[in-house]
Amino acid sequence: MFDVFLSLGKVVEMKSIKFFILLLISTTQIALAQSEIHDWTNSEGRTIKAKFVRGDAETVTLFMNGRNFVIKLSDLKPDSQQLARKLSAPPTPATPPSQPVDSSLPSNPASPDPPAVKKTAGPKGKVLLPTLGSGKWANYHSVLETDNFDVALHGNGYFYLYLKDGSQSLLEGRPLIFKFYHGYYKKQSPRGNIHAYSSTRADLHYYFRKMVGFKNPPKTSGKLGRVELKAELEDGVILEIGFEANSRGVAIWGEADDPSSLDHETVLSIGFHSPDSIPMKDGDGPEQWKELLDESAIEVKTKTGAREIIPYLEKWDDLKKKLTYHKGIESAFVSGKVFGKRKITIGPKSLRNSVFTVGSYSGVFPLQHHYYILRDLSGGEIDKGRRLEVQIK
Repeated sequence: MFDVFLSLGKVVEMKSIKFFILLLISTTQIALAQSEIHDWTNSEGRTIKAKFVRGDAETVTLFMNGRNFVIKLSDLKPDSQQLARKLSAPPTPATPPSQPVDSSLPSNPASPDPPAVKKTAGPKGKVLLPTLGSGKWANYHSVLETDNFDVALHGNGYFYLYLKDGSQSLLEGRPLIFKFYHGYYKKQSPRGNIHAYSSTRADLHYYFRKMVGFKNPPKTSGKLGRVELKAELEDGVILEIGFEANSRGVAIWGEADDPSSLDHETVLSIGFHSPDSIPMKDGDGPEQWKELLDESAIEVKTKTGAREIIPYLEKWDDLKKKLTYHKGIESAFVSGKVFGKRKITIGPKSLRNSVFTVGSYSGVFPLQHHYYILRDLSGGEIDKGRRLEVQIK
């Protein structure tokens, strides 16, 4: 009997090994497809290099320069569309081998443990500041926890705002992020304006200056209030950052201090980024999203004083045809189901010699990642009198 049992165990073991090998090959193929960098060419012939993330019938999500971009398939050349569809196709699942039934086991075993809840990945990036080192905020320099939100300065130098509705995390636990964009123009942009981008745009003669460290950083704190930072950028530029936080909201401002020997002066802007507001499952569309979003929307006051509504479920391209927000706004008011009871007002203290905009470089719908940008028309300073403020109720 023992010999029979041993032989049966070996058969089961070999079948299990074969199954796990097939499963490993399948998952490895997925990982390789998502880690490999591909060439993607749009309908105008411009080619970028980016990693494939996911795709559906209308769009493909690509990863480049530390963030995801959602691109419509119709905006790509046929060969890139074909590549997107190929990488979007689900892999053939490995079929588990049949297992002999052990009659000694109960026919109705206890329910298995529930699947683990997938946690949202935390912020990444090179640590440039001292951090708290332990606990929930171990990788952050300082933090303020309130009833409506938590705001924290990460070791990478960016500020992260986590919305809360009581004990519940909003936006799937994803933060809104404050970032400075800083760079320079070697010669005048063909577009004729001064705009700081988040990465180099050689086609516009714009080159990004990376943040490389902080000069004499303040001590870490579990009670973030007001903080002043001196970020060190490439080419010896110092970015002076001011930040204030209390239970009602936050404010941020900054100024670039260029060395006298610098040939190209720094231009900067402040970006406030809103993440994907709901889970984006392959194959889902407006019908599936409607229940999760309800009336979620951005209400803006334009430069002319007009009130315009940007619903989360309407496409940016369609909204631009009938609204004027893309020409600049004074403020934005955000509310709806995805924000629970929270109501958020976003805008500069003053629009003196500056422009404030809302939009998206890559998302099709406002429910996806989008941004608010405050930029100085002269280039290198957003002083405290023009600070970007976010009020939360």
